[in-house]
Amino acid sequence: MKKLLSIVFYILTGFSFAQTNLPVKDPRNESYPEMQYSGVRNLLSIEQIHSCMKTGSADGLIFDMTGITNLLDGSEIDPSRVYGFIYSGPYPFESHEVQYAYHRFRLGSKIENGKGALLIDYLLQPGLNSEEWIDRGTVIARLELYCETDTCDRNLGIYDTYVSFKKEDTMYIRTPSIIEGPFVNMVTSDDPQVIVISFQTDVAVIARVVLNDKAVFVEKQPTTKHEISITGLHPDKHYEYCVQIGENKTKSYTFKSAPLPGKGKICFAYVGDTREGHGGIGRTFMGINRTILDKIANLIYLKGTDFFLVGGDLINGYTTIKDDFINQLYFWKQTLAGFWHMRPVYTGMGNHEALLRVFDDGTPYGISLDRWPYETESAEAVFAQEFVHPRNGPRVSDKRRPTYTENVYSFQYGPVKVIAFNNNYWVSYQSGKFGGAPEGYIMDDQLSWIIQELEKAEKNPTIKYIVLFAQEPVFPNSVHYDDAMWYDGNNNIRAYTYIMEKRTLVAENKGIIDIRNDLVRAVSHCKKVAAVLGADEHSYSKIMINNTVPIGVPKTDDTNSNGKLGDTGETYSNLSDLQYPTWYFSAGDAGAPYYAEVETPWNRHWKIQNDTEHYLFSSQDHILIFTADEQKISLTVYNPYGEIIDGIENLMTIKE
Repeated sequence: MKKLLSIVFYILTGFSFAQTNLPVKDPRNESYPEMQYSGVRNLLSIEQIHSCMKTGSADGLIFDMTGITNLLDGSEIDPSRVYGFIYSGPYPFESHEVQYAYHRFRLGSKIENGKGALLIDYLLQPGLNSEEWIDRGTVIARLELYCETDTCDRNLGIYDTYVSFKKEDTMYIRTPSIIEGPFVNMVTSDDPQVIVISFQTDVAVIARVVLNDKAVFVEKQPTTKHEISITGLHPDKHYEYCVQIGENKTKSYTFKSAPLPGKGKICFAYVGDTREGHGGIGRTFMGINRTILDKIANLIYLKGTDFFLVGGDLINGYTTIKDDFINQLYFWKQTLAGFWHMRPVYTGMGNHEALLRVFDDGTPYGISLDRWPYETESAEAVFAQEFVHPRNGPRVSDKRRPTYTENVYSFQYGPVKVIAFNNNYWVSYQSGKFGGAPEGYIMDDQLSWIIQELEKAEKNPTIKYIVLFAQEPVFPNSVHYDDAMWYDGNNNIRAYTYIMEKRTLVAENKGIIDIRNDLVRAVSHCKKVAAVLGADEHSYSKIMINNTVPIGVPKTDDTNSNGKLGDTGETYSNLSDLQYPTWYFSAGDAGAPYYAEVETPWNRHWKIQNDTEHYLFSSQDHILIFTADEQKISLTVYNPYGEIIDGIENLMTIKE
């Protein structure tokens, strides 16, 4: 009866159930038209690309775009007017010699009138058959596509993917292909006996993972998205594995299981902002800076890192099309494959991991809100679909909001506890008018979970060090001084929830700076916190925060009570109740356009003292590499070419 009355109420008020059940206001109800195809980077989906790969001829496979008329931006094309190039090479190249898989192209051919050829037979010729193929293999295929128009020809994009084949008599036949992965995931000391191997195939198949040429782990049902648990492992031990689908199998890769809790000497890396930069094809590759990310992935592999943390802004994002969002993540994962085949990657959500609904209000960016329905279309839901992360994050206090599953989580590896939090959750760029959360904001349910995780870790004797990471920096030192977790001192910034019954937006109790200070207090009361890692600013900065550093306290600094700190005559206070000093890092330059330094209350404190030990800034691309054992946790900061930018011998010394 109650549900019936609610439905009647929705009808009488002129709103549909799907709209009124939202925790945000739907701008369409205020006559703002929706922009269906905003921010699209990739005009073709990977599924469309693979549908064009056809069983072929004596030369190889056929590429035929016949039937592809609709692009992801809603426009139409005549496939017979598509032209370009198709390049190929064996993948992995010299697979019997290398552990670190990489792309190498050997030949190319033209695409004309929407048709071309993947010339595989050429790769099997004497003097060119580096893989010693006989009748089957896998190639990397790169498509560079354009469409002829009556005015200016259109660039349709560049797409890399993988295609498997076999030769029957004189014909080359396309076979089921692993188009993503395999990737090693969930290598943690929480359960060293189990990991997960994930990969994607172009068609639904039953796949198997073979471990050390003995143990076999098989799926029960055909699927294209594969996550196979490998069980019965011994801690801190090396294994070999391969994946089999039908008659095809990958080369053998290796992984190492996690050490027991608290044990071992470990190494891990962190960076953020791998999205597009400037400089042409390699640096503007369909949403990512492939050139720099590839260098960084290879460097951390050579440095022996056990796992890789990436703090968001993986891709350009800001798209309204789910397939485009997935495509960008696909190319990002491809670039890390050489590392990820053997060692796990854990990611966070940045402001550019934005899958949106956008409405035209006459402004350059429109009204941008996290995409609904949240269960299937939100950035959080697709992020969980595309990555394999621990599922131990907080429950959402308002079930109408997006999930925290796999975008907020924690895990232990040896003596280190990692806490991934999300300060780009339920993103809204007009939160005060339509609801949602601004960049940098942490909802109370998530903040409570973070505090609980810190308290549990503090009591766990196997955990020596805690590292927290997210995308928005807690203490920005560059151009994100006017957002991140500071907003140029504007504590009026906060999240809002729409209450349909009252037709009103309800603000969260605390502003952005109060939330930031609550987080900083919680971190400072935990002696084991080695570092809080952020990104977003395309630069490197470190800063030590203790109870003498001015950071801004609304209760005491906002003397005119307008919610904004730093007005004429106002000063910035320190948080006197901080207990243990803590290192805060912004490490967001792995390919995105660089930023320079901006003066802030906290960095001014150290700059006046000319103290580069406790504050340092650099605009170089970089990667943070940590090493930890039972005695200490150290940090070395490299640029992508292996030069050292900065270092701290023991991050815990400041606690003493």
